[in-house]
Parts: sequence; structure tokens; C-alpha cells
Amino acid sequence: MKDQIAYCCKKLRLGRKIVDVFEEVEADNNQEYLMKILQIALDNRETSRKNRLVKQAGFYALKTFEDFSFEEIRLPQDISPEELKKASFVDEKKNLILYGNVGTGKTH
Repeated sequence: MKDQIAYCCKKLRLGRKIVDVFEEVEADNNQEYLMKILQIALDNRETSRKNRLVKQAGFYALKTFEDFSFEEIRLPQDISPEELKKASFVDEKKNLILYGNVGTGKTH
């Protein structure tokens, strides 16, 4: 059965993730099961897409907010670190200007 599912996923270009998790998914009915499987496939596709784009970008080093310290950074009073992390200024079509000395984390 697993081989048949893998074959169908390959033909439908759904990815290998479904084959890896279809036995673990629990649902009350067929529709819910199908929805969960399709959501897993979509999530996996989106993750793969993001990873591919980051790799194509060729960054020297991958930087995240997890290893960034806001302690030495001065932000305007109306902007919090959480707002920067959400990047809501992009959706609002506002500019963000970062300035400061070398090594203060502007390109992070």
C-alpha cells in the first residue's frame, strides 16, 4: 500500500512527505483526514520553497532573530522589536531606515 501511495504522490507531484506521515495522521472522518494530509503537503511545499529561495539567494550567513540582541539597539518609541519581527512595515508600505556604527547589527 505504501508503495502505491508513493507512486500516486509522485505522479501527482505531491511530494514524499505524505508517504512519510499518512499512517500517523488521525481524524474523525475521511474529509478531515484528507484535509490534514493536504495541509501537510502544502506546509511541506511552502517550507521547501522557502529553503530553496534562501539557498538561491546565496547569503553569506543565515541570520535570524533568535540570535540577535536588541539590548544595544535604540528603536523609536512607536516601534517594538516584535513589530520588527513581524515586518508589518512592509505590508503598510512604509520605509525602514537603519543607521549606526559598524558592527551594530544593521545587516543582521
